[in-house]
Amino acid sequence: MKYSAFNLSLLFCLLASVAWAEHPGIATTHRDAIQNAMGKHIEEQIRLNGNGKYPMFDPETRTLKQLQFKAFHDSVEVKGRKNPYFVSCADFVAEDGTLYDLDFFVSKNYGVVSAIVHSKNGVHTDYDIH
Repeated sequence: MKYSAFNLSLLFCLLASVAWAEHPGIATTHRDAIQNAMGKHIEEQIRLNGNGKYPMFDPETRTLKQLQFKAFHDSVEVKGRKNPYFVSCADFVAEDGTLYDLDFFVSKNYGVVSAIVHSKNGVHTDYDIH
């Protein structure tokens, strides 16, 4: 079955519009709210920790690491069909210089539910939702 360039373009536009309707404006509209929620969560955990660092359990070493926040990643992903949630990353550095990329799970109401180590020094952990 042959498809014309027009038909393929039309199909692409229809699929893109369906995806857009499903999660409209995720890269722009919601990203700021999601990262604001992440920032509040990070600040609160640092305040509760009392030492200016974000506490994070490293499952590989089975130790609690004290991390310094560096930057948010630009991307935000939507996961889950029945109970959608957002996933966005942030970079941290440990006192020993290890770079941590943490994934933050954010509810549709913009509350951080959990954080998990996605990679250390650029090497992905066993956990992977991507």
